[in-house]
Amino acid sequence: MKKLLTSICAVLLVSACSSKQGFETYGDETTGGWKEGVKIDELETTATTKAFRGETNDVVYFALNSSSLNAAAKKDLKAQAEWLKKHPKALIVVEGRCDERGTREYNLALGDRRANMARSYLVANGVATNRIKTISYGKEKPVDDGHNEEAWAKNRSATTVSY
Repeated sequence: MKKLLTSICAVLLVSACSSKQGFETYGDETTGGWKEGVKIDELETTATTKAFRGETNDVVYFALNSSSLNAAAKKDLKAQAEWLKKHPKALIVVEGRCDERGTREYNLALGDRRANMARSYLVANGVATNRIKTISYGKEKPVDDGHNEEAWAKNRSATTVSY
């Protein structure tokens, strides 16, 4: 019985510590946005990340060589904005991606345009700009490593990750 209670306490302690991430770790109480110096590549998944992913469609897709939002993307981004307005301490990173075709430089620029297009739509729908960071992975961090149209379509995207 003692071992069982010790194990339960250990699990609760670990889960309590992991839920401290998010705004408490990355947010600035003064501005309500991101703390200065937070590095996107050092962010860890939080309870907020999992909740956002479970309650919204966190990925929007783009046509080849495009950063224009289609109707489905606008609908998904509007739902993301509504979720974010209900969770005012959630901070987000919008990750722009491209398929493997094209040069590295072209794809980094296109991924940046895609991330910023999604960001602009979220801002237009009531999300504060200081809560949003963007990054372009271009073709460097594909969602799908395949080399066919199906994989390429998945990689032409902007993913919103909440913290």
